[in-house]
Amino acid sequence: MAAAPADLIASEYCSFPGGSTRIDKVSCQGDFATIALIPTPGGGGCEELYMTIAPSQAANAGFTPRDYFVTSGPNIWQIRLPNPPTLFAVIPDSGCSPDHTGITFDHEGALGQFAFDMIVTCKFSGGVWAVDGAGTVNAVGNFHSGGQIGEIESPAVVPRTFGPFGGKIWVADEEYPNTSTTMLGAIHAMDENGNVTLDVVEWHGAEAVLVIPQTPCTFCSGGELFQAITLNEQGPYGIYQYFPASFEGLGGNVLVPSEAATGTALVQFDGTNYVTSVFDMIPGATFEGASFADCDVPTPTPTSTPAATFTPTATATFTPTATATATATATFTPTPTATATATFTPTPTPTPTPLMIGVTTKTFSSNKVTITFENDAAVDQVLTGLAMTWPQATNGNLTKITMGAITIYNTSTGGGTLNTSSLLGTTAQRTIAANGGTATLTFTFHNNVSTNASNYTGTATFNPFGSVTMLP
Repeated sequence: MAAAPADLIASEYCSFPGGSTRIDKVSCQGDFATIALIPTPGGGGCEELYMTIAPSQAANAGFTPRDYFVTSGPNIWQIRLPNPPTLFAVIPDSGCSPDHTGITFDHEGALGQFAFDMIVTCKFSGGVWAVDGAGTVNAVGNFHSGGQIGEIESPAVVPRTFGPFGGKIWVADEEYPNTSTTMLGAIHAMDENGNVTLDVVEWHGAEAVLVIPQTPCTFCSGGELFQAITLNEQGPYGIYQYFPASFEGLGGNVLVPSEAATGTALVQFDGTNYVTSVFDMIPGATFEGASFADCDVPTPTPTSTPAATFTPTATATFTPTATATATATATFTPTPTATATATFTPTPTPTPTPLMIGVTTKTFSSNKVTITFENDAAVDQVLTGLAMTWPQATNGNLTKITMGAITIYNTSTGGGTLNTSSLLGTTAQRTIAANGGTATLTFTFHNNVSTNASNYTGTATFNPFGSVTMLP
C-alpha cells in the first residue's frame, strides 16, 4: 500500500483477472475501487506487488509528483489517473522476479548522484537500483557484498540525522540468519556508493522500514499510518489505521513491523546505539505492506478549472455597469480622477518589496539566538547555506540549528565560526513560502549567549534569492 493526504492505494493478493493484479484506491470511508490491473509476474498467481507515490522532491529527479508507481517483478508500472497504467522502467536484475520488489523515493537528497531518485530493491539478488524521472536505471550496489543475507524488501531512505547510518538506504530482511539470537530478521543499510552494513538492527520477521514523519499529516479518514494485517496467517485480513496521537514525540525514528507476528518495533538512536522497543502488538497479526501518509505528496488542485469558467461571465456582467459608470464619470471627472491618481500612485511604487526576503525579528535569550525571516518574494525560497560568527568565549560551541521544529544542523561547532551548505531536513522543510511566508531559525549554544548583536555576524543563503544578512 501507499498513502498520502489525498491518496490511499493498495494492491490485492491472489487477484489475477486475465493474469493481472488489482490495484485499488481506498476512499475516506474505507471503500475500495479498482483503478488499474497490473500484469502479474508469470501471468498470474499470488504475488506481492509493492507501490509508492511520487513526492514533491521527486520533481528534482524529473518525476511528476502524485504519480503512482507499482512493482511487478522487474517491471515498474506508472499510474497517472485517469490514464491506464504504462510500463515506466525495467530493472535489469533477474533477482527482481517474481515479486517482493521493493520501491521508495529518496526524500532526503542525501544519496549524492541518486538524490531524490526512485530506489528499487530486488528480493533474491540483493540488488539496489536507482531510477530517475526519465526511466533511466542505475545500479547502486548489492547487499550480498556485505555477506550472507536472506531476502530484502520494503526500503526507505532514513533521515540524515538518524545516527551513524542516517541518510542511507535501509532494507528489511525477514530471513536474515546471522542474528545474535536464533530468531531470523534484521535491518541492513547501504550508502550511495554501494557500501553495505548488515545487521544494523535486529527484529524477528522484519517486514518493512517505516520512517515516522517529523511533521505528521493524515489521510482524509484521520489515519496517519496504514498497515495491511492478516490475523493468524490465514485468518481475517484488512487495512488498519493508526492515528497521530500514537506518534507524538517520535518523529524521525523508525518503525519495523514483523511478518512473524512479533509486533512492530520502534527503533531509536540513543546517541551511541540503535535501540529497539515494542511499539505495538496485535496478537496473531501478520504484518505486510504499510505506509505513513506522505506529507510531501501534494494534494490535487482542481479549483483552477471553475475559476477559468466563470471569468467570462464576470466580464459580461460588468460591461453594462462600465457604461453606466462612464455617465457618472463625466459628471465627477475633475475630483475623483485626481484623487484616485494621487491615492494609488504610491502603491505600485514599492514593487521591489515583493522581490525581497529579510529579517523581521532577532532575539538573544538563554542559550539561543532566534532569527525570523519573512519572504515577500513572489516565489518560494529554499534555505541552502548559513555563515555565522559568534563570541566563542561567551557562547561556547554551537550545538544545533532548527528551522521551525526541524533540525537542520546538529554538529557541535567551536571556534566561533560556521560556514556550511550541508543542511539537514528535506527541501520542503527548508522552504519559506512566497508572498509573506515566515520561518524562524534558532541557533542553540552550549552556554548562555551574548545579548550584544554587534558581537555577531551572519548571512543566510536562499535559492533563488541569494544571500541575506541576518546579523548583526
